[in-house]
Amino acid sequence: MVGIREIAKNAGVSISTVSYALNGSSKVTEETRDRILAIAKELHYTPNIAGRTLKKQKTNIIGMYVTDFGGEFYSHMIDGVASVLKQHHYELIVGTGGGRSRSFISQRFVDGAIILDANFTDDLIHNYADDGSKLVVMDREMKNKNVRHVLLDNAEGARQAIAALNDANVDHFVLVTGPTDSFDSRIRLQAAIKQVEQMTGKTILVIPSDFTIAGGHRAAKSIIEMSLHNIGIFALNDEMAIGLYEEFTANQVIVGQYVKIIGFDNDMLGQYLRPQLTTVDYSKHHWGEVAAETLISLLEGDKVDNQFIHTKVIHRGSLGESQN
Repeated sequence: MVGIREIAKNAGVSISTVSYALNGSSKVTEETRDRILAIAKELHYTPNIAGRTLKKQKTNIIGMYVTDFGGEFYSHMIDGVASVLKQHHYELIVGTGGGRSRSFISQRFVDGAIILDANFTDDLIHNYADDGSKLVVMDREMKNKNVRHVLLDNAEGARQAIAALNDANVDHFVLVTGPTDSFDSRIRLQAAIKQVEQMTGKTILVIPSDFTIAGGHRAAKSIIEMSLHNIGIFALNDEMAIGLYEEFTANQVIVGQYVKIIGFDNDMLGQYLRPQLTTVDYSKHHWGEVAAETLISLLEGDKVDNQFIHTKVIHRGSLGESQN
């Protein structure tokens, strides 16, 4: 690997002059800097990030950790994070939270991290923060001077969903949940149950599921076996709602008539269902932007509070004609 000694030798200057040029210092002229940078490029020089980190305690790289890369959910969010970081001259690396990529935090290969991954335990995050790492979490509430949470307002979204179903005059409420370790699912479920009890006093059936289309299929089969009428279903994400649609359609159960459905996330596919899916909407891109802005404020030592992302209902045909 080519180092600054080789660049200095080829340029006929000292090692310190090369270092000044590579770091954009005003201690060298623009002409000298351009010549050194050209030689570095010709020699395929790559900076030693670990060495720079030890010297400067800063890499200008942010880590983001997600559970997986499936669906459009993460693409919009990651784009929001990256767009803000770019404005502040940070680069972004994204991982799924395995042990080796997590070590980027503890070894200071990243200046800070954004975490949306249930595989990170609270204790692990506290350990990183107590060791000085600046972190933003998007999937849990935490109290630590070096951690802020930027959360979707799941409770308000769930209340909005139940209110929409209630306006559709359903007789029974069915709540199809996500995984047991999901913060989003847990908060949505708690708020939905409370809202049904406070608004209507009608019966509530909770069906455990897993945020997948297949999970929606299984939930629909359970609902069909119960032979209930005029059901209002709150699927705690849109993927499960898609599975509900598919299974109901295969069994001649008409969505918007025999069952009424509302989802959560406003995935693009919901617009192509027939009838179109009513859903709880929020900006994934904006959520990523706010997470990045919050982390940058933490890194710069600014006072910054925890943040919540607002939701709204997008009314479509799955609640019946009166809701279009």
